[in-house]
Amino acid sequence: MISRWRYLIWLAWRMVIHRPVLSILLVLIFIYFGAILVVMASEGISFGSAAMRIFPAFFGEIGQVETPFVAVQISMIVGILVSITFLAIITAKITSALIEFIRRGGSMAKKVNFSGHTIICGWNFQGERVVKELLSATVKQQRGIVILAKSDQRPVKDERVEFINGDPSQDGNLIRAGIERADSVIVLTDFAKGTNEADAEALMIVLAVESLNRKVHTCVQLMNSANRTHLEHAHADEIICVDQMGGSLVVASALNHGISHVVAGLLTFDKGSEFYRYGRHLSEAIVGKDFTQAVQVLAQKHIILLAVETDYSEELRQEMSADVIYKLPEEDRAIVVNPQSRYQIRQGDALFVVAESEPAEL
Repeated sequence: MISRWRYLIWLAWRMVIHRPVLSILLVLIFIYFGAILVVMASEGISFGSAAMRIFPAFFGEIGQVETPFVAVQISMIVGILVSITFLAIITAKITSALIEFIRRGGSMAKKVNFSGHTIICGWNFQGERVVKELLSATVKQQRGIVILAKSDQRPVKDERVEFINGDPSQDGNLIRAGIERADSVIVLTDFAKGTNEADAEALMIVLAVESLNRKVHTCVQLMNSANRTHLEHAHADEIICVDQMGGSLVVASALNHGISHVVAGLLTFDKGSEFYRYGRHLSEAIVGKDFTQAVQVLAQKHIILLAVETDYSEELRQEMSADVIYKLPEEDRAIVVNPQSRYQIRQGDALFVVAESEPAEL
């Protein structure tokens, strides 16, 4: 018998240690019912009447304490205090849970109201750097940033970045992230998973994104370049093959020392010069000029012309047979980098340049 009581005491103590809030609530309930029983025995009233007498009326008078019995007065006051404490703890617990749920990007979080923003789907160790570069770039471009990833905690603390906790391959989560109004989507691969599993997950995300908004520009990290064709079939706009890109840069740096530093500098938005795509109206100083002449005109503005994007046609392919022409997927447009053939800049062309800041006009 004694050992059984010891076991019950041990269980009670363990609950107090591991669940202090629940233990306090149980004690408050026990005290409250004890006060009700005292009022019932002293006043000779029913359980319901005794409970309502000592329960605080928040929208009127607080209970009724007129009674000649001291024990009843004490019990009623104790009952009122206990009930108030109980409700305060419950309210605080619920509020805390809701705040934490919303902070983590739970399904109760409101939809983002951004337009023309960038959505980052998934997360990896490169995510913080991506966000940093986007924030540096958005100083000029004024684009919002939304992270959509399965994570219990915010990946970044910057309040300028919205976070939604959810699976990026699910339509509902993408809609909450404002996929219909987004300008671009960045899909970060999960390096913790196997190569094909991570690429398959990226493919599922792209399929979901493109099914909801075909106009959004999707940039995807891919671990295995052999899976590139699947992303192309899913209408991904730009595919960054980690294995291929990294290997090519290593070889180029080994053959031409310093290339990696040049590339790193051009891909950093916080200082120095960066790559930009200028797709707005071109001035008369550029239109009709040969590519080499346009290079000289822009050089006077400390801008370096690298490539041109123009309408794709069979005539263009024949005229520039000596150059590598990259046909853009899903568009009748093509990009030519530093063309060796004679090419005249046309109105409607987009120019890829290196500049210290985004050109206002060219």
